[in-house]
Order: sequence, then C-alpha cells, then structure tokens
Amino acid sequence: MAIGFSPSLPLRYDGLDGYYKLNKTLADVVQQNLKMVVLTAPGERIMHPDFGVGARNFLFDQTEETYQNLNTKIVQQVRRYIPFIRIINIALTDVRLDETAIHDYKDTQYMGLVIKYYIPNLNLNDTLKITVATNL
Repeated sequence: MAIGFSPSLPLRYDGLDGYYKLNKTLADVVQQNLKMVVLTAPGERIMHPDFGVGARNFLFDQTEETYQNLNTKIVQQVRRYIPFIRIINIALTDVRLDETAIHDYKDTQYMGLVIKYYIPNLNLNDTLKITVATNL
C-alpha cells in the first residue's frame, strides 16, 4: 500500500494505492483543493455556507461582466480558503477546441476555465484546466 497526502477525488479504486487512489504530491493536493473551491456552489458544503465559487452558476449568462464577476469570486475564494497560493491568470477557453475533450457539447451549456497559479512554498507554477458544463 502506498503513502499519500489525501484521497484523490472523485473516489476510485486504485490497484497500487488500495481502496482509494491517493494524491502523492503537495502539488496534487493543492490542485484538487483549487478545483473543489471553483466547482463547489456556495451553500453546498455543510457548515461552510460561504465556501465555493459555484462556477456552474455562471454558465447561462456568459457576458464580459459575468466573466469579471467569476474572476473576482475565484480570487476572493482562493484568498480566503487557499491563501498560500497566488492566482496568476484566469482565462476562459473554448473546450470544443480542446483535443482531450471527449464530450459532445452540441446541446450543452459549457465553459472552459484555465487557472494559472503559483505555490510560493513549493516554488511551483501550475495550471488547472476545468470544463464546467450542464451535463457533466
């Protein structure tokens, strides 16, 4: 059985790690935490009603003002819940052009987020790519 920092989400069996696949580096843990902050809707996390950006809430009003509100919300949530990382850039992308996207987006409202960030204590730049969609 391998040693890790935390279970990798979503939970899944891993033949090497045992019952759950594990995050084996601090960079993996930070990336998972950032993803959870972005995807969790406010009020969804028990005992922490203000936790989360709720990126899906921004899907149906994709205007410049909405994008600015999303960026602001991400930065605020990271400062509050993951204060040891620094957001470098947040960009929206067209996930249909992403070669790794395997979903059919024909009848789906979607947006791609690319968040570049820096972890000073690890001296590490990293990127989180997320596809937010109505049917994923």
